[in-house]
Amino acid sequence: MELIKVAIADANIFLREGLKRVLGAQSDLVVVGEAGDDFETADIVERAKPDVLLLDLEIPREKAVRTLLELKRKDVPTKVLILSPFPEPEGILDTAKAGARGYALKSILPSTLMQAIRRIHRGEIWVDSRLDYADTFVEFARQACADDADTLENELTAVLTRRELEIMALVATGQRNAEIGKKLFISVQTVKIHLNHVFDKLNVGNRTQAALLFAQAKIPDADQKPNDSRRPLLVD
Repeated sequence: MELIKVAIADANIFLREGLKRVLGAQSDLVVVGEAGDDFETADIVERAKPDVLLLDLEIPREKAVRTLLELKRKDVPTKVLILSPFPEPEGILDTAKAGARGYALKSILPSTLMQAIRRIHRGEIWVDSRLDYADTFVEFARQACADDADTLENELTAVLTRRELEIMALVATGQRNAEIGKKLFISVQTVKIHLNHVFDKLNVGNRTQAALLFAQAKIPDADQKPNDSRRPLLVD
């Protein structure tokens, strides 16, 4: 029998303890780590290499999405099942686009949760049927998993300048404007101007949506040598 390694990332220690007891009673599931925030989550995933990560949406949501983007950027094989205390449409769709393979309410029955973990481990996409946006989650999750990154990469490198790609590469890792400005030796105001141009070009409303597109495209670092680049990048 194949053991499924599971990690739990939730800010609520009591919920983590409850999940550990439920999962520990299953012969094919083993808890390999737990985390209370996004930093601990990254460490657990790197060290324990779980097959499935139960990720609390309220880490908070921005950090949960950032965690998903970081896993995608590093091409980590861990599959993620989001646990949410309430059915929030924006959170459902953002996590699907960021690479989550499942979405469940925390009121889910333990037996249903076990089946969801097993199905996600097999490569399926699973979503709580009680959610109004269940079908949309499945559609978005499938698109995120599809091998269409090259097409999206072509589209983004065709419209974004090299500087905009450099900034988006840093945004996708969760860095804020001040950190980006310091790293690229430009002012925070200049970073904001570049980001506004990116939002207009990509027709998105905020940095999270732009980061989702960037991560899905799997664009290589913009500071690579020109003769190593697969496609020409626009300059400022």
